[in-house]
Amino acid sequence: MKSSTRGALWSALIFPGSGQIVLKHRKRGLIFASVSVAGVIVLIITVVRTTWNNLEHIALQGSEITLSTMASVAFSSLEVVKKYILPMMLFWWLLGVIDAWLIGRKLPDN
Repeated sequence: MKSSTRGALWSALIFPGSGQIVLKHRKRGLIFASVSVAGVIVLIITVVRTTWNNLEHIALQGSEITLSTMASVAFSSLEVVKKYILPMMLFWWLLGVIDAWLIGRKLPDN
């Protein structure tokens, strides 16, 4: 398998940055992996914080918080994630795949 294909597949299917690491560009791979992990952490914090704030607002209004209320509030907090965070993470993931492919094209087996 060509290095470009192998690098792109690793970055696309395993984890962003893994293709660069396989192709011996460890610093670049660690940067892609670190930003991806940071994106996941921001995603989780955003959902938890938004859900918590909305539940506090409901509690302060004196409404009862049931399991279905908690679920609907959690799902509504995903709107922020879908609108802003996921597109940025998708862009970063695609950039990692393209970068690994370009690195692989420069290697001697192509």
